Amino acid sequence: MSEYLEFSGKTYEEAISKAVDYFKVHESGLVIERITDNPSNILDIVKSKKTGEVFIRAKLKDQQNYPEYLVNALKIVENIVKNLEANVNILVKKEDNEDYVINLEGEDKGLIIGKYGNNINAIQNYVNFIINKNTPKDKRVYIIIDSDNYRENRKKKLIELAIKTAKKVQLTKKPITLPPMLSFERKIIHMTLKDHHYVTTYSIGENPYKSVVVAPLLDTNNLA
Repeated sequence: MSEYLEFSGKTYEEAISKAVDYFKVHESGLVIERITDNPSNILDIVKSKKTGEVFIRAKLKDQQNYPEYLVNALKIVENIVKNLEANVNILVKKEDNEDYVINLEGEDKGLIIGKYGNNINAIQNYVNFIINKNTPKDKRVYIIIDSDNYRENRKKKLIELAIKTAKKVQLTKKPITLPPMLSFERKIIHMTLKDHHYVTTYSIGENPYKSVVVAPLLDTNNLA
């Protein structure tokens, strides 16, 4: 178990960056305490006030519970962030469905997300392609890349789109093909309308450009 070491910077992010450079790991691999928020003695308070800097304590986190694929994914994300020269912090959390989420937060989160989510979707696709490229289909894993709660906001918009489209299909009795979506986005559409009394959904096309068709319930041809 590593011991805490002290780092400082003009900002909290700069102090973390120094810790990351020192330990040669992702930020997610560190246990970090902000000394200015949790001083252990009067010297910590005096030091911060005297220098005007932000002080943190950091030590290596025990990553033995991190699966290898997550460690590999973190390395890929870190390289992407460095190449983009994006000022973001890399955090990891685990969803209730056991999926890991790599969250990128910081002043350059807009760069990470990109217009219409193009960048964050491209990063997510690339990460999952690399960590699964030599893995049998039944053993593939899935990493979610998120920033500024983009995924949750996107989910809400997709649910609204599904409901609105279903109402239109119910009125016109004609199927509507939605724009191409990523697999997890199509799943949201399917799940939102799976118990609908008047419409059904199916996917058409080839990855990564598959689309969801919302059709009248009696139109069951070509279901997939």
